[in-house]
Amino acid sequence: MGSDSSSPWPTPAFAPLEEDLARCVHCGLCLPSCPTYLVTAKEAESPRGRIALARAVAAGELPLTAAVAAHWERCLECRACEAACPSGVPYGRIIERLRAQGSPARGSRLRRALRRATLRHVVGRPRVLRLAGRLLRAYARAPLRPALRLAARAVRAHRLARLDAQLPDRPAEPLRPRPAPPGAGPVAILPLGCVMNELLADVHLAAIRVLEAAGWRVATVEGCCGALHLHDGDPEAARRLARALIGRCEREPDAVIVLDSAGCGAAMKEYPHLFQPGTRWYSRAQAVAARVRDFSEVVPPETLAGSTLRLRATYQDPCHLAHAQRIREQPRRLLQAIAGLQLAETAGADICCGAAGIYGLLQPELSSELISRKERAVAGAAVEAIVTANPGCHLQFLGMVRERGLRTEVLHLAEVLDRALANR
Repeated sequence: MGSDSSSPWPTPAFAPLEEDLARCVHCGLCLPSCPTYLVTAKEAESPRGRIALARAVAAGELPLTAAVAAHWERCLECRACEAACPSGVPYGRIIERLRAQGSPARGSRLRRALRRATLRHVVGRPRVLRLAGRLLRAYARAPLRPALRLAARAVRAHRLARLDAQLPDRPAEPLRPRPAPPGAGPVAILPLGCVMNELLADVHLAAIRVLEAAGWRVATVEGCCGALHLHDGDPEAARRLARALIGRCEREPDAVIVLDSAGCGAAMKEYPHLFQPGTRWYSRAQAVAARVRDFSEVVPPETLAGSTLRLRATYQDPCHLAHAQRIREQPRRLLQAIAGLQLAETAGADICCGAAGIYGLLQPELSSELISRKERAVAGAAVEAIVTANPGCHLQFLGMVRERGLRTEVLHLAEVLDRALANR
């Protein structure tokens, strides 16, 4: 995508749409729902403020400076503002397009180039990712890991220490693609994803067992959905990965596509936004997106009849499940169907935990403040487990528990249901 000298945008082909920006009426109802505004109380760190900046750049009233781009970079893309907006502003689409414009700051460009290379050539390449995952799993199990963790803290390598805290102790070996087993019953395709399969394969295994208990025949397919790339302002890589995953899902045209990752599910449900309307890929993306469901949408509560699990837990909504997919009650209904499980609601359960993909690495101060708020709410509820449904949230909460010394498990919704079913 080349630059158009008549456009104020460096990447005009993926610039924010004028009709999207115009839908914001500056009512301010988004402000109480925006995590960065709640932390900073700055207008420019709110959805309304970020859209105002984009309008000014689009109109030629404001140059696209590093300071302007920084406000867009600090957005978590949690999309809580969309759920609160009475005008239906598609903020997620706006911020994705703003991120694609980049920043004129030299340091920012270098960091962006490094991130893009990592996301494209490690996360987006299954063979390279498998090698990286193998190394991470070996480190996670290494006897020297506690010593390395102490060393990182001693030299104040805070980001390295945080990454170590978020790494599971003994990650399971990743799953491989497999066809649906023969027999009667509907077929569900479970995309294995990228980071989740390498570090949280136990979640996939639990999800498969629960889906099978609900009567599904489960097939698995390989491939990253491209969500991380799109959120980092790389729509070209996101399209490449989307095309590959669409092709794999088309091999089972009658199957439901089930995601146990909220971010991946939201991205796949919105695949048509990546392609030009009227094109063949747009139609294919529409057909696949129409078949995508979250894990909690396809497991009926009756599946858990007779199950039991003595556990006091809190459910923390993943942003892309609660706000992008508008799924809040289904996970809670499943948890409430388990005999012996006590569900404790906490304040701010649907406010972002600060994970947001790689946001914790890019904006550690804001991310740390947001997870600290979660810690206070969770500690006050005196729960034994934090339940969520997205890999980024899962790892973020795991880091919180370890760094703060909390005696609390971090579990995916599928793992809780799987445990309860094992006790049936």
